Amino acid sequence: MSPERYIISLVKLLDDEDVFVSKSAYEKLVDLGVEAIPVLSKIKHNVSENVKNLLDEIVDTLKYKNYTSEVVSYFMAREKDIERGAYLVARFAYPDVNFRKYSEMLDLMAFELKKRIYMVENLYDIVEVVNRFFFVEKGFRGNFENYYEPDNIFINRVIDRRLGIPITLSLIYILVGRRANIPVYGVGIPGHFVVRYESNGFEIYVDPFNGGKIMARSDCEKLISQLGYSQKDEYLKRATPEMIVKRMFGNLALAYKQSSQGEKKNQEKSHQEV
Repeated sequence: MSPERYIISLVKLLDDEDVFVSKSAYEKLVDLGVEAIPVLSKIKHNVSENVKNLLDEIVDTLKYKNYTSEVVSYFMAREKDIERGAYLVARFAYPDVNFRKYSEMLDLMAFELKKRIYMVENLYDIVEVVNRFFFVEKGFRGNFENYYEPDNIFINRVIDRRLGIPITLSLIYILVGRRANIPVYGVGIPGHFVVRYESNGFEIYVDPFNGGKIMARSDCEKLISQLGYSQKDEYLKRATPEMIVKRMFGNLALAYKQSSQGEKKNQEKSHQEV
């Protein structure tokens, strides 16, 4: 029996009157893994509404299991690509996100930026040119109005809308900057995230969430204190890809928590108005 025929035979059993038989068929379909999805998607239009709902449920389960497996594999890998990690976060809500499409958009931005910084040698002048390109020409800005909106964390949506939070705006700034051979790195200040330029022993900090505000190390230390944290050297170290992606997932969890609380408050308000 071919794999497709085997899958079809299991699908037919999902509607069996014997609960044990239908449950067993369901579990066997889940055990087949994501390879079964194309067949399940093809035949779901020729089954009963009940079976169709079960197939949708199975496909969602398979996609989620595959996604969690990819996340685990990413964090277990010795070398971690920050861009791949960012798209992995995006796939939580946008499973079919086109990685190549957005990677090419970043490539194009970097190509344009290279033309802007050609022959510019002074680090401060480079920062000014990059900031003008990123925040004026391309219009990237912090989403102060809806800080906890989940789309602020998904790199594809940040590129589409030009709106984000500190970590995602910094990430795009870094991804474009590195493509243009600019020495930029992420710095995970507690409660915030900034970009650092490093060149010949000099360093300049940029705050993408606040329109590219230029900062010195002392400004970052002051910000850390204002946010209620004691000074630690680790706060101003380069953020590794693993640190950045973990923080993005953490921000995502917080965003969903905040948005669900907001929906609950809106429901309570509407009930009170009624």
